[in-house]
Amino acid sequence: MKQQGYIYSIFSAILFGSAGLLVKLAYVGGIDSISLLTLQYIIAVPLMFTMMYIFNKKSFKITKKQIVRLAVLGIVGNTFMTVFYYTAFNYLPMQMVAILLYTYPIMVFIYSVLFKKESVGYKKTFAVFLAFLGCVLTLDILSGQIKYSLKGVIFALICAMFYAFMNIYSEEKLQGLEPLVINAYSTLFSLMSLIIYKFPAFIFSGHVTKRLLLYTTILAIFCEIIPLTLLYAAIKCIGSLKVSIIGNLEIPTAMIVSFFILHEQIASMQIIGTILVVCAIYMIRIEPKTK
Repeated sequence: MKQQGYIYSIFSAILFGSAGLLVKLAYVGGIDSISLLTLQYIIAVPLMFTMMYIFNKKSFKITKKQIVRLAVLGIVGNTFMTVFYYTAFNYLPMQMVAILLYTYPIMVFIYSVLFKKESVGYKKTFAVFLAFLGCVLTLDILSGQIKYSLKGVIFALICAMFYAFMNIYSEEKLQGLEPLVINAYSTLFSLMSLIIYKFPAFIFSGHVTKRLLLYTTILAIFCEIIPLTLLYAAIKCIGSLKVSIIGNLEIPTAMIVSFFILHEQIASMQIIGTILVVCAIYMIRIEPKTK
């Protein structure tokens, strides 16, 4: 079960890390980020519920308590994380938003120690530090002196806080549900809140082209349905703390994709950062032997 959890988490991180390429392809016709995300959810939600109907009809049977918890995950977690994530881009460069987002493993780690009284030795502590340092080096933000907007930094850190909340909440409150069920219902509630936040009038005004629909469908499948379902499955198997550390693999994945497909240059510090992230993942993958 734990071995599967590591595999799920790694594949989830790789798919999330590759999402940037598909997002760039989907940005056609001048669509904004929130509208693209809303369209992505409109496609993803019916697909997930169809999959639930085909593979496990019994999964529709959930209690009122579970519905409330899924609503909290979707509205409070996913929606606020997304809104603050996109808002931060108005004030900060992309790489700065990314590195601040990936402070969330630190938040999960602190929560695990303070509130769950989880036993964390020096190896896990060092792994968190190593993963964070690796992300900093991978994003190559130490090479220049740039003054960042305090408001943007606050937005990005709030986004990281809600992302950490999603990991912790799903582990503690939704362990009895299948990963696809968690993803489908939480995305549905998130879609509802996004529609309230900004009604997608562009859908009814003929601005959704065939090209946009194609790229958004690919985005919904490979950057929403599969990776998030794998993420919840991994949390169920190995817990939010380990998943949060493995999730740092997303950044070097994005770097590699951009190098080979977009032909962007990679600095030596970024290569070192990638190695550190991989080492951190390897460290937490090895469990201490019990007698």
